[in-house]
Amino acid sequence: MKQILRYTVTVTAIIVSVIAVKWFIIGSYRITGNKMGDTLKTGDCVLVNKLKGSGNPGRNHIVLYRSPLRRDAARPPLFIGRCIGMPGDVIQMGADGFRVNGRLLPNAPMMRPVFRIRKDIKEQLITAMETLRIPLRDVREDSISLTLRMSLREKELLSQNLAQVVQIEMIGEHYLGYEFVVPGKGKPVDINEISLMACREAIMNEAGDAARIRDGKLYINGKETAYYFFRKDYYWILSENESEGIDSRHLGLIPKDRIDGNIWYCWYSKDPARRFKKIK
Repeated sequence: MKQILRYTVTVTAIIVSVIAVKWFIIGSYRITGNKMGDTLKTGDCVLVNKLKGSGNPGRNHIVLYRSPLRRDAARPPLFIGRCIGMPGDVIQMGADGFRVNGRLLPNAPMMRPVFRIRKDIKEQLITAMETLRIPLRDVREDSISLTLRMSLREKELLSQNLAQVVQIEMIGEHYLGYEFVVPGKGKPVDINEISLMACREAIMNEAGDAARIRDGKLYINGKETAYYFFRKDYYWILSENESEGIDSRHLGLIPKDRIDGNIWYCWYSKDPARRFKKIK
């Protein structure tokens, strides 16, 4: 009887240890999609360091994170991307590209491309945009369609709120200059059109029903405020594949508690050159 008890305790301890390691220390994941360009490919198997510390998540590390969107709260999908913005960093987008603390990053992602949509749903489109408080930017029209400029996040919201399924086709790029500070815990962020664009989801998640955003202004408990103190540290994460990857351009700021950890090692890949390699 004692031997059976010891065996049961040992097996239970092993199972608990394995689960603890997987959930809190190191996890193994298989990559789907080519969101990270040539760095990681579909089918690659990687290890994720989940031990939280000053370098996890770390600057310029590829991280595994979960969607911060309120609509994804029940079953948040997993994404990967490179952490290019830390709490307190200044993110700038200009005609020459994407900068972090004044340092130019290559291959800046587009911010507000031009989209084409059928002209016969113009009234429905304008109503939906007014409801979502999406500004009408650079609207042009011909006999069959109209074009306008919006962010990828705004396009996603619009697609979800139109009464019918409508193709919204991206036809060009437009780089809009902007600058904002990545929020840190307990630090105030000035509220303006650009910071609201980047921080909207984070503010609504933190403040809940107390927050209202109207006409480019933030109201807390009915009172307009010029700044907001964030309760968490946030990060700006980008995919290395502009056309396929979902990242902070679509999801907004990523809170620290939504980041599982740094992806640090590829233990299997169809490409022998990437097997048993540390991820950089």
